[in-house]
Parts: sequence; C-alpha cells; structure tokens
Amino acid sequence: MRKGIPLYVDYQGKQVLSGILGPDKVFRKSVETKQKLFVMNAYGIDKSNFEELKALGCKAIELSERDTKKKYVIDFATFEQKAVPRKIGKFGLRYYLPLRYWQKIEAVV
Repeated sequence: MRKGIPLYVDYQGKQVLSGILGPDKVFRKSVETKQKLFVMNAYGIDKSNFEELKALGCKAIELSERDTKKKYVIDFATFEQKAVPRKIGKFGLRYYLPLRYWQKIEAVV
C-alpha cells in the first residue's frame, strides 16, 4: 500500500477510494477508459476531491488507465485553470479536463 492521504467520494451511498495524495503532493488516481467522458475525451475529479486537493497543497495529478496501462500527468495549477465543471448523470459536480492538456507518461518496460 502506498503511503499518503487517501481521498474518498460518495458513490451510490458508499464511501469509495478515489485516489491517494502522496507525500510528494501528487494525487494518483486509477481509472478505466469506460469512466472517460467521451464527448470531451476527459476524465473527471469530483468537486469534493478537487477542494480537498487544493486545501492539501496538491502539486500534480496522475491518472493511470488500468485497462490500457497508459498514464497521464498534469500540474494542479493547469488543471484548476482549464478544467470544466459539469454535472452529468448520476454523478455530482465534477471537474473534467480533456486529455489533450495532459502529458502522457511513457511506460517503463
């Protein structure tokens, strides 16, 4: 288990782990491509997590796609500046940022 601060979201009445804010102030979140907002080609971060990350001094966000093994990273300030708030379907307000703004991290083999 990674050291850091676990962040949770409320999903259908249950507390679900959304990611870990590491000692390096990088928030690491694991996703599946089916969670992507395809119309924007973007992933979302729940408003509550976004506010926690801001208060905790998050420096960057790293997404790992479990099904493709791709990783993306962006500095928190850029995410905050460019992310688009949307309330879609059963989810509360989330901040979405198209993947074109993220830096793809090449897998180390």
